[in-house]
Amino acid sequence: MAQLVEHNLAKVGVAGSSPVVRSIAFPDRLGGPFSAKWPSGKAEACKAFTPGSNPGFASRQHPGAPAPVLFYICGHGSVGRAQPCQGWGRGFEPRCPLQTQQPGYYGSRAFLYPSHGLEPERERAFWGVAVALFAANVRFGRIIVGISHNLVAREIRPVATEKSSSRSWMSDAAIYQIYPRSFKDSTGSGLGDIAGITQQMDYLERLGIEAIWLSPFYPSPLVDGGYDVADYCDVDPRLGSLDDFDDMIAAAHARGIKVIVDIVPNHSSSQHPWFKAALAAGPGSPERARYIFRDGRGEHGELPPTNWNANFGGPAWTRVADGQWYLHMFTPEQPDFDWSCPEVHALFCDVLAFWSDRGVDGFRIDVAQGLAKDLDRDDLDRWHLAEGDDMVDDGTHPLWDRNEVHEIYREWRRVFDRYNPPRSAVAEAWVLPERQYLYARPSELGQTFNFEFAKATWTYDDMHTAIEKGLKAAVESDSASTWVLSNHDVPRVATRYALPQIKATRYHQIALDWLLRDGSSYDEDRELGERRARAALLLELALPGSAYVYQGEELGLFEVADIPWDALEDPTATNTHGPKREKGRDGCRVPLPWVAADDPAQGGSFGFSPADADAAPHLPQPAWFSDYAVDREEADPTSMLALYRDALWLRRKLRGCANDLAWLDLDGRTGLADGAEGAEGGVIAYRRDNGWACVTNFGAAPVELPAGRVLLTSSPLADGRLAQDSSAWIMLGEM
Repeated sequence: MAQLVEHNLAKVGVAGSSPVVRSIAFPDRLGGPFSAKWPSGKAEACKAFTPGSNPGFASRQHPGAPAPVLFYICGHGSVGRAQPCQGWGRGFEPRCPLQTQQPGYYGSRAFLYPSHGLEPERERAFWGVAVALFAANVRFGRIIVGISHNLVAREIRPVATEKSSSRSWMSDAAIYQIYPRSFKDSTGSGLGDIAGITQQMDYLERLGIEAIWLSPFYPSPLVDGGYDVADYCDVDPRLGSLDDFDDMIAAAHARGIKVIVDIVPNHSSSQHPWFKAALAAGPGSPERARYIFRDGRGEHGELPPTNWNANFGGPAWTRVADGQWYLHMFTPEQPDFDWSCPEVHALFCDVLAFWSDRGVDGFRIDVAQGLAKDLDRDDLDRWHLAEGDDMVDDGTHPLWDRNEVHEIYREWRRVFDRYNPPRSAVAEAWVLPERQYLYARPSELGQTFNFEFAKATWTYDDMHTAIEKGLKAAVESDSASTWVLSNHDVPRVATRYALPQIKATRYHQIALDWLLRDGSSYDEDRELGERRARAALLLELALPGSAYVYQGEELGLFEVADIPWDALEDPTATNTHGPKREKGRDGCRVPLPWVAADDPAQGGSFGFSPADADAAPHLPQPAWFSDYAVDREEADPTSMLALYRDALWLRRKLRGCANDLAWLDLDGRTGLADGAEGAEGGVIAYRRDNGWACVTNFGAAPVELPAGRVLLTSSPLADGRLAQDSSAWIMLGEM
C-alpha cells in the first residue's frame, strides 16, 4: 500500500489543504527536473514530503505533510533547467512524491495548489490558473477532485492505436504460470523469489513460452499462498524488492517474454491497512464501507448474518469486538471488499495503472466472478457460497457471477486502453460455460479461462465437449479461446490421468480422495499418466487460442501426495473437517527440482536453493523428484521437457490466424467401450486453417493417420499408426 500511496501522491501532489488538484500531461521522455512558475515568474522548488502515518486511507490532508507549495515536475533527463528534486531512486521506485514515469512511458505531470497564507494577488492568480486548468480538464474529460488518494485521476495517455480486443498478443500465446515461492530460491531462505525467476529466464526462453504469469508476490501473511494481499503495490520483502521486479521485467522483455501478474480484487488480507482502519473506525464509518460488514441476527446480534460456509471451510462470517460481522468467502484472514464503494473501484484502477507503468503486459484476475454481491435481499440462506451447485444462468445469484460485475471490467478496460498497446487480461471465472464469454468480451477483460478443459476426464466425450464449449465461448465473446490443463489450484495433470477416469459429481473428486489418504486409496499408474499427459499436451497446444502451462508440467511432475499434515500450508487442510475434509493444494506447489544430484537427504534441495542455504524448501521435496530434475531431463531427448520444448517452438511456426478449426472425417467415437475405465473410445481429429492437423486416439485400436508429413508425436508410432493415449501433429498433404 505504501508504494501505491507514493504513486498516487506523485499524481496529486498530496501536500496541501486545497481541494483542487489538476493534471497536465506532457510528451513522452520530457526530461527534467524543473519547476513550474507562478504568474509572477517565480519558480517554486520541489520540496520533500513525509507521508502520513496511516497511508491505508490517506487523504489530501496528510498528517506530517509540509505546508503545501507549488510543486513541479521531477522527471528524468534534461529538458528545462530548474531546481532539481532530490532523492530519486533507481528506475521507477518513488522516493519523491512528485515522481513521473521512467523514460519510455508517456506523460509527466504537473499539479497546482496554493501555499498557506498567499498574498491576495497571488491567490487570485493561482485560482485563475486553476480554473483554466479545470476548464481544460472538463473539456477533455479529465476532472479530478482530490478527496482521497484513491479518488485521483488516471494518467493522461495517448489513445491506444491497437483495437481494444482479444486480438492482442495474448490471443494465441503460450503462457507459463510461475508460483514464485516454489520456482527458484536465490537467497537460501527456502522460498522462491523474484531474483530466482530472473536467474532462470534463459531456461524459460529455451522452453519456448511467450509470456510468464506470476501468482501473487505481494506482501502477505501467506495464509493463502499469497492470495491474501497486504499491499497491492509492492513486493513481499521475503521475495525481493521493486528493484528486483524491475530487473525481472527487463530480463523477460529482453528475451521477448511478456509478463502477466495476478490481481486479487475480491478480498484483501486482514493485515491490509484499510481493514485495520475499518476495525478501528467502528460501525457506519467510511472505513467500514470498503468491506462487507453487517449486523448479526438474533436478539443480541450473536448469530451470523447468513448460514454460509466459506470456500476453504468454516463459517463465512467472523464477528469483531463491537458486535458486527464481516464476510470472507475464503478464510477469516481474507475479508471481502465491498465493490459498491467508489474507493474500492479507484484503488484497483490505481493498482492496474501502477503495474502497467512498471511495464507489466497483462493481468490475471482472481475470483473474477465474485466481486459484485447483493446482500440486501430476504432469501440469502437458500443460496450456497462454497458448494457451487446452485449457479444460475441469469446473473442473479447473490454472490457469484452477477451481471453487475461486468460494469467493473468495463471500467478496467478503460484503464487498459490508456496504454499503447492496450494491456491484456484474462479472467479466472468459475461460472457456467454459457456465461464464460461475458468476461471475455473485448469491452471487458478480453479472455477467460476455459476450465472445462482442466475439469475433463481423459475420455473422448469429456475432452471433445470441452473443446466445443471453448470454441463456442470464443465465438460468442469475439475473443480468443484459452486452454488450461493445470494450475496452482488443482492436482497435477499427470497424476489425474494416472488415476481412474471416473465421472463424479465434482471434478477431480477421485484425485482429491486419493490425496486425502496420502496417495494410498487408488493405484497411481505413472507410466499411463505420463503417456496421457504427453498426448494431452499436443492436443492442447494445437488448439486455436492461448495455452497455459503450469510450472513443473514441462517436467512431467506428479502430485506430491504424502506431504506430512503438519507441513502443509494450504488453509484447506486445517479449515475443512468431517466428510468435507480435504488435504489441499500443496501437492502441486512443491518447489521445483533443478539439479538431480542435490539430494535433500544430504541437506540439498534439488537445486531449488543455493548450496549454502540457511533454510530447507518451504514444502518438502520427495526423493523421486531427482528423476524429474531439469538437468536430468535436459540430457534426455525423449523426456517430457524435450517434448515441451519441441512442441512449443513448433507451435510458434505452425499456428494459424483463424480462431477456429475444422473437424476431420477421422474425428468421432469408436462405438466401443474401449476408452479409459470402459468409457466409449474415439478419435479427436481437427485441422487448422493453414493446413496442419492434430489427431488424438482415445480408443484401444491404433488408427491410421491422414495423409501428410508427421511433424511430432507424443509416443512412437507403431507401423505408422497412432496408438491409444497418443497424439500426432501432421502437415496435411505433404509427404
